[in-house]
Amino acid sequence: MHVGAATHAGKVRPNNEDGYLVRGNLLAVADGMGGHNAGEVASETVLAVLREYPFTADVIAPAAAGGASGRAGRKEVRGGAEKGADAGAQLHAAVRRAHERLLALTEADPALDGMGTTLTAALLQPDTIHVAHVGDSRLYIVRDGQLLPVTDDHSVAAELVRAGEIDAEAARRHPLRHAVTRALGAGGSPELEIDLHAIPREQGDGLLLCTDGLNALVSDAEILAVLQQEPDAQRAVDALVALALERGGVDNVTVVLALPKGRGVNR
Repeated sequence: MHVGAATHAGKVRPNNEDGYLVRGNLLAVADGMGGHNAGEVASETVLAVLREYPFTADVIAPAAAGGASGRAGRKEVRGGAEKGADAGAQLHAAVRRAHERLLALTEADPALDGMGTTLTAALLQPDTIHVAHVGDSRLYIVRDGQLLPVTDDHSVAAELVRAGEIDAEAARRHPLRHAVTRALGAGGSPELEIDLHAIPREQGDGLLLCTDGLNALVSDAEILAVLQQEPDAQRAVDALVALALERGGVDNVTVVLALPKGRGVNR
């Protein structure tokens, strides 16, 4: 896969609490929340746990362990993946570890109380795309000229849409559109509900992950139009970020795009 990625603070917020990770065949985005830079700490920490998590070599090759990230993160290397655990189970365990790490940080430093982060991660295997999702960052599959949503937003506005009380367009303007109903590190409880998906991977599939700083301002149809116009992964990502900024850039925005070989330039 050829991967493009970018993160931007936007035009309104003073700092960037988003982040991304590209670790070989593991892709992730995170959108932190909390006062006094705690949101930045949360997203950095979670991505660092995924960056250093000791997946087995058949899931992520050791040579791919370094990876690239949107910001420097904290290293957390403890133990290894369970012997015999499949890729989906290992991804689930890594996300659980990230959540537990945030809880430990909050317990050690009261100034971090209330911090949390969304996380959407995809672990690509030859025949399957494993997805772990908490919060309102999104993952789409780019397949046969279509942009197919995989994740459901865990937010107040999305719950209202699912209940039939408002439509999708109203949700994009709703005053509680950024209020998430699930987040890593939030609530102080070790329990965390994680949406897990195992999607059959088809030849030619691409993946797009983004924080809500993109999809709150740019519709799915507009995202697809950019992808159709720009076959280079990094240039497509840059164009999407630029479009979000053009629309006001009211939030941090992060985009990761993976396209099959033969499209784009390896980054």
